[in-house]
Amino acid sequence: MRRFSARLRQVLFGRLNGQKQNKCPPLFDRDWYLAEYADVAQSRIDPWRHFLHHGATEGRHANPFFDTHWYLVNNPDVASSTINPLIHYWRHGALEGRDPHPGFSTGLYLSAYGDVAYAGYNPLFHYLKWGRAEGRTIWPSAIDGDRSNAIDFLAGCAELDVPAALDDLLKCLREAEAMEIQDGQMLEKYKKLLSEAQDILKKRGMRAVVGAGVREVAGVLDPSDLGPVSNTGWVEDYRSIRSTFGDKVALASILRNLANAAEGNRRHSAGTNRDRRAARSAKSVYEYTYELVKEDGVVPSRRPRNDADYALEVPFSFDTKSGFDRTIAIVLHCFYPDVLADMLRYFDHIPLAADLYISTDTAEKCEQITDICQGAWRKGTFEVRLFENRGRDIAPKLVGFRDVYARYELFLHAHSKRSPHGGEPLAKWRDYLLENICGSQDIVESILTLFDDESIGVVFPQHLFELRGILNWGYDYDLARELLDRIGVKLDKDMVLEFPSGSMFWGRSEAIRRLLDLELAFEDFPEEAGQIDGTLAHAIERSMLFAVESAGFEWRKVVKRNLYEKPETVLRVDSPTDLIKWRHFVFQPVLTRPVSGVMPSERAIPETRAILTYPSRNERPRLNLLVPTINPSQTFGGISTAIKVFSEIADALGYDRRIISTCAPVEAEAVERFSDYTLTPMGPSSDTTEWSLNDVFDRSQGRLDLRPSDVFVATAWWTARFAFEFNDIRRASGKTPPPIIYLIQDDEPNFYGWSSKWSLAEATYKRPDETIAIINSEELFASITERYQFSKSFCLPYQMNGTIKRSLRASVRERTIIIYGRPSVTRNAFELIVDALFLWQQRNPSLAAKWSIVSLGEEYSRDWALPVQNFSVVGKASLQQYAEYLSTASVGISLMISPHPSYPPLEMAEAGLLTIANNFSHKRLEARYGNILPVEIMEPAAIAEKIEIAIFRAEKELVGQVTVGSGSSAAAMDCQVYDPIALAEIYKKLRRLDDGSLLRCRD
Repeated sequence: MRRFSARLRQVLFGRLNGQKQNKCPPLFDRDWYLAEYADVAQSRIDPWRHFLHHGATEGRHANPFFDTHWYLVNNPDVASSTINPLIHYWRHGALEGRDPHPGFSTGLYLSAYGDVAYAGYNPLFHYLKWGRAEGRTIWPSAIDGDRSNAIDFLAGCAELDVPAALDDLLKCLREAEAMEIQDGQMLEKYKKLLSEAQDILKKRGMRAVVGAGVREVAGVLDPSDLGPVSNTGWVEDYRSIRSTFGDKVALASILRNLANAAEGNRRHSAGTNRDRRAARSAKSVYEYTYELVKEDGVVPSRRPRNDADYALEVPFSFDTKSGFDRTIAIVLHCFYPDVLADMLRYFDHIPLAADLYISTDTAEKCEQITDICQGAWRKGTFEVRLFENRGRDIAPKLVGFRDVYARYELFLHAHSKRSPHGGEPLAKWRDYLLENICGSQDIVESILTLFDDESIGVVFPQHLFELRGILNWGYDYDLARELLDRIGVKLDKDMVLEFPSGSMFWGRSEAIRRLLDLELAFEDFPEEAGQIDGTLAHAIERSMLFAVESAGFEWRKVVKRNLYEKPETVLRVDSPTDLIKWRHFVFQPVLTRPVSGVMPSERAIPETRAILTYPSRNERPRLNLLVPTINPSQTFGGISTAIKVFSEIADALGYDRRIISTCAPVEAEAVERFSDYTLTPMGPSSDTTEWSLNDVFDRSQGRLDLRPSDVFVATAWWTARFAFEFNDIRRASGKTPPPIIYLIQDDEPNFYGWSSKWSLAEATYKRPDETIAIINSEELFASITERYQFSKSFCLPYQMNGTIKRSLRASVRERTIIIYGRPSVTRNAFELIVDALFLWQQRNPSLAAKWSIVSLGEEYSRDWALPVQNFSVVGKASLQQYAEYLSTASVGISLMISPHPSYPPLEMAEAGLLTIANNFSHKRLEARYGNILPVEIMEPAAIAEKIEIAIFRAEKELVGQVTVGSGSSAAAMDCQVYDPIALAEIYKKLRRLDDGSLLRCRD
């Protein structure tokens, strides 16, 4: 499926439905125009009007990068039309790949910056507003001055074999492998090849460069398709790519960037660099089958693909002197004493004091071990304990030495592993594990540096490559599920399985506290019978990281580059900042949902598709608005109210803030409207932006950063599901999330009748202890709180929008009926309204002929109202336009089959119109305004009678009269009125208490 439909691409690039023909596009720089053209400034003519009517024909520029004359010369079709060239580029030209200036290439800017292409920005608009300040590179146009059309060069030529440019690239690769080539030399070769490729693009068409060859060659060089692609130009970060991933991956990244430019492929993000690689679709990252068990009874697992499973390279390439005040215990199970001396030599690499705790299964072995340690162990004390031969190395560590961990901050788990069942491939396993976790003092110091981060609970070696094909649940799943259930973890086969295979790892004692607190006994483990799977010990091994994460800790994997067969997945650590940068690749949490959109309900009800998350390390509190859309063309009263409430609470809290659009791609006009916010792509990040805007419409694009103290404002039932799931995820990870704020603006379950949607929507009203409810309108508050209870509930009373109220004016009332017409929203009963209007007109043809009917709300075909006469569709009006209709019309019709009154009938009534609205449940709108005519029976004939009464009264009381409204609402109900300051105080108190329970905040 293409990333954007043709229609959506038009919308995102500026061709907005209903846009005024000559509306000033955001590309026009008024200040620059006045500074550049002094005569215009002196004339005091509006700069846009001057450019529109005079400047363009005079060849004046609209901004520093829109050359009007050049654009027209290279686009004769535009020159021969009547459209203003800047408007053409804004609405059509960028979408068609045309260039605005000889120094600015539309296509190359989009190909180089995938975040811009993905968000759908006009590239020149992005560069002028943000890109220039961010230091983004631009490229000159590839168009010759005498080209007849600016997009001719995009036309493909005849299919060609892999062109000479590819041969040169391959030669470059062979040379790089055969000899040492300095960075500067390699860069020059790449630059030359890229220059030649650009020339081919220009002269012979895109396909001549690409064909099927470029990506195929890139795939050979970097099969993972996860190699970084420069987001600052073609070659700027080549050195770091090459030093980390090697020549092949560096070359593949440039090939892919070249292919992106050739294909104009906006779905493949050419701006995707290493920090966004974790944002790839789950399909490309995991190997998984939904098959329940294999033929042999083994339970398969979800595992990262080999080429998407990363580890930090040890030792680190910077000074890693960690603190010397750590307490360390080495907990070692020694079934084979003959290898102990070798193991102690590994432990000698620990640069700090360390006490040694050794277990074995016979008295004879105890004596051997004691003799060896007395002669060889000088790092600290040692103690040998004798246990029965149960539970391999796991039971002695967690049962036999349970009392040890409380005395030490860190521990090292090890055992005298031989794995005789594995034959030759596993003979090296013990040494492989030891080499990676204590193979040198530098390695140990690197690992201890990781523990300087107090959130790190476990550090373990990358899996022995020979084992990767059998890293599954085996016969241990049921045992693991039962075990983890005891510590509050609900195991799911769909979760990612990650674990320290071989059971040798460094750890923080507090990180395994939940396993220790189970107080397992040796009797819980089966007697030793040479089992290679299916025991509690094997289940604990696979459960380790689930327990660690549930205690609120993270983990890391490490490996020596020369010991692992996939060096491109070994991440070089040159500085402490690399530990932050690589976190997103190495730490892939096991307690978060791995994929979105696979549940049948997600396919049937797409708005419920899960939003994948990633734990943020930013502790700053943040208020989040979960909202279906923020696009101006899709924003009606409910979303406007949600944005207003969110802003009020955010102002009162003083927190960071984030808006998350769940159901529609964020359009350029929305970004312009929320210009104080930074549009942030999905995908784990450093999460430092204070005000951010996230588009999560395409769930496959990555994960949403989730802070420990994020507060979520839900605005529709499915957004409440997201908010509750985000809290569940944090709770499973040992956090105490704050309650959600649920802005309830209607009785949403009843939108659907008795159905799956009804059930899912109603379920969001049944988590009272986790919810603070803000219920829109007094009538809806009474209806909702009668049936559902929340720990705290606020009523958001109706108030006319301030802009509308200020825009109302004393006007002569005309023979105009305005209706709230939204055919797409069934509860607004559009069909009943137009049926009633038809009946009224047919019954009163002479009088009805004098009255016009105007439909406000949303755009639709006039034919939908036929055979109603004198009917026009305005659709979505601005607030000022709406106020004008309210000031001049005499009758209004707005129905809402819901306990929520909705704002249009109240606004119509407050503006002085005779208003027809329906009653429902607790809703009696005539109690608010005497000029509301209530409909008791919702069928066309009854509504038509109300229209006849309203028209009769309007002819006598309003038509031709000058009026300006009927005053404020008179509703009064017993409820706590919403106050953003009071609500903010609740969350501030919860934060001081560090407790998400509302019970402690009750007055």
